[in-house]
Amino acid sequence: MDPKAYIASGILEQYVLGKLTPEEMAEVEQNAAQYPEIKEEIEAIELALEEYALLHGQTPPPGVLSTILQTLDERGTQAQLKGPRSSRTLLAIAWVLFFAAALGWLYAYQQNQESTATIAALSEEINTIESSCDSVQATNDRLQAELEFLRNPDTRNTRMNGTDLSPEAIASVFYNPASGASLIDVGSLPVPPSDQQYQLWAIVDGAPVSMGVFEVNTDTSGLQPVAYVENAQAYAVTLEPRGGSETPTLEQMYVIGEI
Repeated sequence: MDPKAYIASGILEQYVLGKLTPEEMAEVEQNAAQYPEIKEEIEAIELALEEYALLHGQTPPPGVLSTILQTLDERGTQAQLKGPRSSRTLLAIAWVLFFAAALGWLYAYQQNQESTATIAALSEEINTIESSCDSVQATNDRLQAELEFLRNPDTRNTRMNGTDLSPEAIASVFYNPASGASLIDVGSLPVPPSDQQYQLWAIVDGAPVSMGVFEVNTDTSGLQPVAYVENAQAYAVTLEPRGGSETPTLEQMYVIGEI
């Protein structure tokens, strides 16, 4: 047997760490007894492990250490190299095994943390997509309801044209006496100042009745719900302080239309 090749095979390190079978350990001990260089290499490995343990300065937690030492002791009683190994060597082996296990646990923990972060990011993205879908669905439901309202044979329409204050302005009121619902199409009403709002009025027997305020801005388009008023003979829109007024400001009437 070539002692150098035997040493280079790595079997001596496994022997010191107690990772060989009883038969393999017996073979190593037999070779160590026959070849001094093999015995010296085993002692050098044990010394290196002791120095490694001292370098890291602390003993592994008692529960882990006792388990490892028990395992090593059981293997050590099956195969010994001219007597039991020193407690320092066993401690060094225990520390190396514990340190390797700790590194494995740390790696697994980091992987788990990364997976948790990835799952959280995906969950947030899914929630965002679901919110977008809900918003799109809500918009679709609203448009579908408006379309059904406009197609209803009982729904009527009154167009309001611009006054001298705003000749180009146009708006329309859609109302359904059967369902008691009304919608206003803001049309081409100009965007008002931020402290003012348009207010829709129904003219009933010559008196104005408020149908509520509504928004007109760069994001506003389409139909907006307003109050329904029975027996209206005309509709008009005035510009009022934000929140509306008890009576219309006639000087700020933008559109008007008779039924």
